[in-house]
Amino acid sequence: MLAKHHEQISDHFALAWDGKRKWAKYLREKFDEISTKLIVAEEDGKIVGFMLCLLSPNAAIFKEKKLGVISDVYVLEERRRKGVAKKMLDVAVKWFKKNKARTIQLGVAHDNLEARAAWRSIGFEPFMIYKRLDVEKIEESRARTAKKVKKYVKRPIKRRKGL
Repeated sequence: MLAKHHEQISDHFALAWDGKRKWAKYLREKFDEISTKLIVAEEDGKIVGFMLCLLSPNAAIFKEKKLGVISDVYVLEERRRKGVAKKMLDVAVKWFKKNKARTIQLGVAHDNLEARAAWRSIGFEPFMIYKRLDVEKIEESRARTAKKVKKYVKRPIKRRKGL
């Protein structure tokens, strides 16, 4: 569900042919670690959402040593904007606090406007901005930039002799 949702947002989220198998293996390995928590939202015996939470060491140079990370979240479309993600976040916050993580980070696809608005309404604020450039398109990008620069660069003024 989550993978299909992301594929609809951008081609950059296209799954590898064995993506589902690799994802299942990743989850099995993560669940063996105490630094992972899966929160599942159920209504009337039906799963309506999930949130995968991780504890992650921060870079050694920073005062804050441990970060809470919300890795993946999905809520069924018909249950969105009904407080499901907020309830899962409440459980996650308790877990992060218990494990001494003082901040929570998450990533949201730029074009996932619905998720960006949802996280903003809960209190998450922009922190880092990640940029992406496909290596195959770098020459095309440079050519476009060069054209734009040429438009704005004025020719040097010719000085008359004797001035």
